[in-house]
Amino acid sequence: MPRTLLIACLLFLPLTAKAQEQPRAEVFGGYSFFHTDGGGNLHGWNASVAGNLNKWFGVVADFSGHYGSESFQAVPPEAVGPFPPLPRLATSIDSNLHLFLAGPRLSYREHDRLIPFGHLLLGVARSHVDGKFEGSTFIVRFNDTSTAFSMALGGGLDVKLSGRVALRLIQADYLLTRFNDNTQHNARISVGVVFRFGMK
Repeated sequence: MPRTLLIACLLFLPLTAKAQEQPRAEVFGGYSFFHTDGGGNLHGWNASVAGNLNKWFGVVADFSGHYGSESFQAVPPEAVGPFPPLPRLATSIDSNLHLFLAGPRLSYREHDRLIPFGHLLLGVARSHVDGKFEGSTFIVRFNDTSTAFSMALGGGLDVKLSGRVALRLIQADYLLTRFNDNTQHNARISVGVVFRFGMK
């Protein structure tokens, strides 16, 4: 009986180690969709670097960039009587938003392949807008850059493909920004690949 128990313990040890395995660091990169408080949609990228202090607690630095462009054209009515027709007016706007965030992350690693996590991230958001008004005889250009406080509250789900690589099925964040002393309530969704380093 003792020999049987010893063999069973030796066979069980690798399984226990596998269940408790976690990387020292994780690097994520992928596509990101950003829905603004005003109803606009931006597309871009999201990347992060996480250091895990133990199997459930880590610290994350998160970076993302989102980009969009819009154009409008005003077609004036036809000329009436002796008055000349009004000129056509066109407006085009290119905008981008970059986020620089950091904070704690909690992960649940009891499942062999599925790793849900949640985080609270604080940092800054930087918005830049380039635009122009264009008529038949003139062009007026404008631009604006603003920096504001930002906070992200959310989480996601990673699926481990191997010891070194995982697929981030989803990362969903409520994203607060404070541009122009007003609060904006935004949403961000990201998907991509996670590279895992320093398994322990």
